[in-house]
Amino acid sequence: MLRHLSQDETTRLQTLKSLQILDETQDHILDTITAIVCQMLDMPNAMVTLLTAERQHILSKIDFPVDETRWVDAFCKYTVQQNDLLVCEDTHEDERFRENPYVTGAPHIRFYAGMPIKTLEGYALGSFCVVDYKPRTLSETQQQLLRDLSEIVMSLMASRNAIGFIDAVTLLPNRQRLIDDIEKLTKDDQEYLLILIDTIDISYAYEMGRALGMPAVENVLKDIGAFLRMTFHNHERVYCAATGRFALLINISRKESTLATLRDCAARIQQSVISHVPIKLDMFVGYTSFNATTGAAQEVLRKALSALHDAIAENTPQSDYQLEADIAKTRAFTLISDLGEALRKDEGLYLVYQPKIELRTRKVVGAEALIRWKHPVLGNVSPAQFIPLAENTTLIRPLTDWVIDNVARQINRWKKKNLFMSVSINITANNLSEGDFAERLMSTLQDYQLTAADIEIECLETQKILESNVALSSIAMLKRLGFLISLDDFGSGYSNLTYLNKIPIDIIKIDKSLIDNINKDTNSRVIIKSLISMLHKLHYVVLAEGVEDQKTIDYLVSLGCDQVQGYHLSRPLMPAEFARWCENHDIP
Repeated sequence: MLRHLSQDETTRLQTLKSLQILDETQDHILDTITAIVCQMLDMPNAMVTLLTAERQHILSKIDFPVDETRWVDAFCKYTVQQNDLLVCEDTHEDERFRENPYVTGAPHIRFYAGMPIKTLEGYALGSFCVVDYKPRTLSETQQQLLRDLSEIVMSLMASRNAIGFIDAVTLLPNRQRLIDDIEKLTKDDQEYLLILIDTIDISYAYEMGRALGMPAVENVLKDIGAFLRMTFHNHERVYCAATGRFALLINISRKESTLATLRDCAARIQQSVISHVPIKLDMFVGYTSFNATTGAAQEVLRKALSALHDAIAENTPQSDYQLEADIAKTRAFTLISDLGEALRKDEGLYLVYQPKIELRTRKVVGAEALIRWKHPVLGNVSPAQFIPLAENTTLIRPLTDWVIDNVARQINRWKKKNLFMSVSINITANNLSEGDFAERLMSTLQDYQLTAADIEIECLETQKILESNVALSSIAMLKRLGFLISLDDFGSGYSNLTYLNKIPIDIIKIDKSLIDNINKDTNSRVIIKSLISMLHKLHYVVLAEGVEDQKTIDYLVSLGCDQVQGYHLSRPLMPAEFARWCENHDIP
């Protein structure tokens, strides 16, 4: 391979790549320019080419049989090497071209003139060239025309590249420009700081756009961008990293002063940005440092984004990147992905059953189905880890369907062995907000020859249920169909009493947090006694969960509590263990 004249071929190729034009198809504007030069110079063919390490790419042409050539066959490599106008009046007389396949074979080029397409830094990326199939000369005027048009071609490419790196709304450098700039800095031996800035509740902004049109939102975003740009007086480059999110890329030495300026911005932004409608502007900042050993630009951006989300979640104005929090989030997303796979393959998930005891008769009156997951790598994963993750994704529907199907199948098996037991299943507000939930539940029960009496619906997230008309309608439908409805964790919130008039409940489960201290705390005993009395007067069945000693059971008996559940009686059991326990249990 011939040596290019560029002092840094690697940089030349990186510059060519950054223009993002190698994959463009024939361009009508470039085609117009090549057509004009053919007409003005009376040439049969003109081309715009770009030269990579291995190929010559032809972006525009008038009459040439191929769209690319091998590097070794490219006339343009000599133009790029010379880094100035190259004119070959007769290829048969020039040893560089005499044996070229496009000279000895079709289209039999005899004349070539090429002017390098150069960046402002002087890197020759390719050429703007003309060819003829007979020997000829090129006058000084014609040569100057070729020079001028090559500059126009380079300007056109550069302007298109700039458009691709500019946010259309704020006119600030966009995320792609940010990523490219980070990439350049990671080759430096200094340390830098990437700062991400969140300024607006984007969900509210889109509601604003829905009501008033997107120009209203865009005007706010423009003002925020201008506010940040003016704040830093062009001392720091401000980027638009995403809608409503901005970025700064600074040397680590300016970290403290920049963060201090951003704290001042947070105090001033609400008064500085004018909107025709009230809109709350809260500034959250997440940042991370990086250097040549940190890794790819996308990883730097991801870490800064992790820090920003930590700031938002913790309602903290500014947050540094925290490895521990990032690992936890990564684990969470790994878990949710693996949970989806476990559901698809029906592997690793299983149910255990914890008995419920009626205190008056000391008999088992039901069980609660509790999901468990044995991860193939992590081992047993707590439901407290994966259930909340599922609730925030679409997995909650198939996960609940899996529970219902497996509970129904197990009840059917127990019935065949003369073990008759209703089982409660935990249902979230998201489940109840599915319009067809009751219909799907009944369909599954029918598949296993069961009725509503075999299943108890245990409602979680009561506040969310009250906020959803669909969820409330679902509960009303389930009640009409004959299902018992229980309210989980009663007493763990501050407004539980308001729920009782709004949800058709049969059973109240008193939260473990209220039960734990009744043996040693007078106030707890008074509260539990009053609570049970009140709930009985309202005709609810009262179940105390989390019972862990006999003294607590004795005290609950004296207060007239109806049912209990907890580890003192039995831990959650596998189906076969549960059946044996029911046969042999002896409740004091």
